[in-house]
Amino acid sequence: MVNLVSQKSFRKGLDAAARGEFLEALAYFEASVRLARRQEEAAVPMRYLSYYGWCLAMSSDRLHEALTVCEAAVRAQFYDPDLRLNLGRVYLRAGDRGLAFGAFVAGLTLNPGHPQLRSEIRRLGIRRHPVVRFLARSHPVNRILGRWRGGWRGTRPARPGIRVRFTGG
Repeated sequence: MVNLVSQKSFRKGLDAAARGEFLEALAYFEASVRLARRQEEAAVPMRYLSYYGWCLAMSSDRLHEALTVCEAAVRAQFYDPDLRLNLGRVYLRAGDRGLAFGAFVAGLTLNPGHPQLRSEIRRLGIRRHPVVRFLARSHPVNRILGRWRGGWRGTRPARPGIRVRFTGG
């Protein structure tokens, strides 16, 4: 009985997240996790934790907790592309485009036709090669020439958030 109730709460959370109501979705996902924990014979499904972490990141500033939850879910079920999608979204929210891109690509290796992963990668865009390829992208020469090539859009503000490296499978 509890299992059916937790699944129903999870589905309602998915619907709320699809509408962009992340605070409402967070409440549903938190309820589904608590209901699943109450059931003693089975562990909490990693999907529940992953979506909880994503909505936690989208609805609050508790990014470190959200990253911890999503990374734990990916380590437990490294073969699920949806968990990689949520981890990448949390990395984006934390301001780390590189780690987000890595998570999205890792998800696409598991399921090359995953539409949401493909959409997220398209949304990130493709970076051009550095102007002077034998120098690092962060080298001052490449930064100046890259701005000149790109049209001097001004200096970009520092990206807020935290930078955590994912080391799991």
